[in-house]
Parts: sequence; C-alpha cells; structure tokens
Amino acid sequence: MSHGGYVGIDGCPGGWLAVALSEDGQSWAADVYEDINRLWEAHQEAKLLLIDMPIGLADGREPRACDALARELLKPGRTSSIFAAPVREVLGASSYAEANALQRELSGRGLSRQSWGLVPKIRRLDELLQQDPEASGGFRESHPELCFAQLFGGPMHHGKKTPEGFVERLAHLRRVCAHADAIVDELLARYPRKALARDDRLDALALAVTGWLSGGELRQVPAEGDADRTGLRRTISFYKPEGRTLALATGGQEHD
Repeated sequence: MSHGGYVGIDGCPGGWLAVALSEDGQSWAADVYEDINRLWEAHQEAKLLLIDMPIGLADGREPRACDALARELLKPGRTSSIFAAPVREVLGASSYAEANALQRELSGRGLSRQSWGLVPKIRRLDELLQQDPEASGGFRESHPELCFAQLFGGPMHHGKKTPEGFVERLAHLRRVCAHADAIVDELLARYPRKALARDDRLDALALAVTGWLSGGELRQVPAEGDADRTGLRRTISFYKPEGRTLALATGGQEHD
C-alpha cells in the first residue's frame, strides 16, 4: 500500500511501531522505525497519525486537563493507564533524580518512573513537532485504552499485559478489522520481543483502527481544545461510534 490512510503509532523497545490502514480498508502496512523522523518521512502523506505519546506538555502547577478527563472516561478500572505528562523543563534532565526534582519544584508533584521512561521519546517527538509545522498538524495524541473503551462500550476488563487482556483486545479488533490477525502475526514473526512487546502490536492497531473508522472525524478531550506555551495542542483524541453497532470490516489481504 502507499503510505497514506490512517496510521496508529506506539512507542516500543525498538523505537516506534506504525500500523497503517488504507482509506478503503483493503490494505495495510506495519513497521518498526528506530527514529520518529524516519517514521514521519514514510507516513507524511497520511490523512491522520494517531500517536500514544504526550504532545503538548504541562506548564507549571497546572496539570494537563486532557489527562484528567481521559481518566474519567476510563472509570472503572483503567484510570492508571494514563500517566501524568511531565512539565516541559523535564525534557532537558539527564537523570531521573534531576527530572523528579524539577517536576516537584515546578508542579508540586513528583515524576513517576513510568513517565521518566517515556521522556526520551517525548523529547524526540517534541523536537520534530517544534521544527516541522506539517508534522505538528499531522500528529494527534491518542491513547489505546481510551480508544478501546470508546469503540467497544467501556473499559477493558483485563490488564493489557495479561494473556486474558491480549485475547480480549484482539477479539474486539477482529470485529472491526479483517486484517487484525494478519497484522499481529506478521509483526510477531518479523520482530523479536526485545524490539516489540506483544501488547504494542494491539495498541498501534487500535489507534490505526480508530483513525480509519472515524474517517478523521474524531472527538477529543477537552472538547474545546487546549495548548501549551509553545502552541502544541494538549488534547487526547478518540472515536465514539454514536448510535450504531460496529460490524466486522471485510476486505482484501494486500499489504507490504
């Protein structure tokens, strides 16, 4: 397939996993990119790129409204999957101790180890979006657990890293994407666990499916929009299929 359509992106041990679905749903592509700039070069013709990574960052003592609102939509049971985004100054820290001290000084709250683990990827994405206005317009922040909850009637019952959670999420994706098994199986065959975790495959696919089903007509929290001091939007996007049942998507198996 050409690298248009709808792309779901998830950070992974090997860099960034991108799953792309064509506009007509007939073809797909899935690859791990070591560098976010290479990913953007490959997919800059896409209609929409949904990425599971904070974009606009927290300013001072006011946390991002989108994180709090997304947690509300994930009650009960999945609120902890939304990590608090760091303040911008943390991107320049060279150690967890330094980052935690900065976060506490500027926001009044410490920085979790999980959030610190994301900082290198947040930094690289931020650099791309600050330097390239087209990239800034193409990427939208999203979250797989929020997408699953909004697409399929509520938060998932099992943690995504458990065997039950994997089966639960894949079963839902099969309902709406005829290529779900082929995508998951090919990624398993091509990439070792040290480069791509099992749940990363479903996360990226959930984001791609969200973009494809929405046709680009997404909802977001906060609904009225928000931006950080650099102008990057602080919203988390998702799609909720109002008033209809999601049917099995059918289509060919072409891919590259």
